Amino acid sequence: MDIEMLKEQGLQIMDTAKKTAIDIADKGKNQLELLNQQARLSKSQRQLGALVYSLHKAGEENQPLVDKYIEAIAEIEKNIEEIKAHMTPDERAEAEAAEAEQPENAEPEDAAAEDEEIIEEEPDRPRGETKICPVCHSEVDAEALFCNHCGAQL
Repeated sequence: MDIEMLKEQGLQIMDTAKKTAIDIADKGKNQLELLNQQARLSKSQRQLGALVYSLHKAGEENQPLVDKYIEAIAEIEKNIEEIKAHMTPDERAEAEAAEAEQPENAEPEDAAAEDEEIIEEEPDRPRGETKICPVCHSEVDAEALFCNHCGAQL
């Protein structure tokens, strides 16, 4: 009888440990996804700013393209809110505290490291390099999300 009781306790302990491990893994996934979405948001906001600046500097207007960037940013913000909604109150508070500690224009540390890795993998290229839009074949900035001529997503 003692063996059965020990066996039952052992199974309960294993079940508890399994649940705890799954909870920790889910928390890590949520935090990683939140950091990734925050990095995407920061990058998209910088690209929108660069687009508006370049359009203004050239004396041009392209409201449909600006609107596409704004819609993309709104979608990322929605994703961030959905991720936060799935977090526990403690996780949410922890994420918001970490967000508040960063300067307004700073990217999460992981995002900066990811950018460095991308830069190392890409061949050296001067700022302002362009690529060709697959739809209208116009020259656009290499970092653009959308073509500034036809509005196609790149």
